[in-house]
Amino acid sequence: MTGDGGQALRLSRAPSTRVGMLIRRPAPDVFAALTDPALTSRFWFTKSSGPVTRGAELTWTWEMYEVSSAVSVTDVEEDRLLRFTWSGYDPEHPTTVEFRFVPWAEGTYVQVTETGFRGDGDTQVSRALDSTQGFTFLLSSLKAFLEHDVVLRVVLDAHPAGLQI
Repeated sequence: MTGDGGQALRLSRAPSTRVGMLIRRPAPDVFAALTDPALTSRFWFTKSSGPVTRGAELTWTWEMYEVSSAVSVTDVEEDRLLRFTWSGYDPEHPTTVEFRFVPWAEGTYVQVTETGFRGDGDTQVSRALDSTQGFTFLLSSLKAFLEHDVVLRVVLDAHPAGLQI
């Protein structure tokens, strides 16, 4: 990475993703939407090899992109926390994703954090930015689904087939 003056920029710490959003539904509803593939497949991935439970080894598939990710669920605290590793960017070096569910007067605040990006500085920053975008789309879709019973096609429409920019 270089700055305006052509100087090389260095990362002082590895980038991570952190996004959050208030979902106006109780934590058990929000938690279920992200652990039950019958619900999650309506707004995020299209297929899962099973439900999200502690110790589960899953495959999540986005059929529209012909992409799958190996998912290892490391921690589940019902209505409070989901943590897993997945092979999204680099099957050799999975990243860690954590969903926190914070009860709030108007519903549940969901915070998503992803850490462990590898590669040179440019690659890490690029992956963290892509992840931030993806999880923002996910939380927006989750909100529409749970609050308004609307299935947004945000994840599908983020990268329309054949579009080249």
